[in-house]
This record gives sequence, C-alpha cells and structure tokens, in this order.
Amino acid sequence: MDNILAAATTIIAFVLAFTQLIKKYTKADSKWLPLLNLLTGLFLGIAWSLSFAPDQMIVFVWGGAIAGLAAGGFYDLGANTFRKDDDA
Repeated sequence: MDNILAAATTIIAFVLAFTQLIKKYTKADSKWLPLLNLLTGLFLGIAWSLSFAPDQMIVFVWGGAIAGLAAGGFYDLGANTFRKDDDA
C-alpha cells in the first residue's frame, strides 16, 4: 500500500500539469477532464513501471489510477473553494 501511495504522489504532479496544458491550449469540454485525468494517470503509471520497475507494474497502474482520480478531486476542490457564491 505504501508503494501505491508513493507512486500516486509522484505521478499526480505530471497528471495535473498535463491536464492544465490540455485546458490551456485546447477547447476541451471540461466534463471530459476527469476521464482525461484517469487515463493520463493510468498511462503514466504504465510508462513509469516499464521504465523503472517492470516487475511492479500493478503497483504503478494502481498508483496512476489513484493519481488520476486525485487530480480531478484537487481541481474540484480548488474550483469550488474560489467560486463566488451568488447567494451571499
């Protein structure tokens, strides 16, 4: 479990950066960003595993999936925190 969380912690920075690049330079519909985060995390987990530790692929795939899901959550947290409320 510690290895999965360590992999996710490392991969999440790359997932967030990639998602920000996609948002900035394309007109991607924001409803697809969580799926993009997940797929990017999975891809990076597989690529990381093949590059550094092929015998631990499942750890890095799970870490990539967690990183992708967390990247979507971090985005929602920031968007909801700084959104102006119309009720106030």
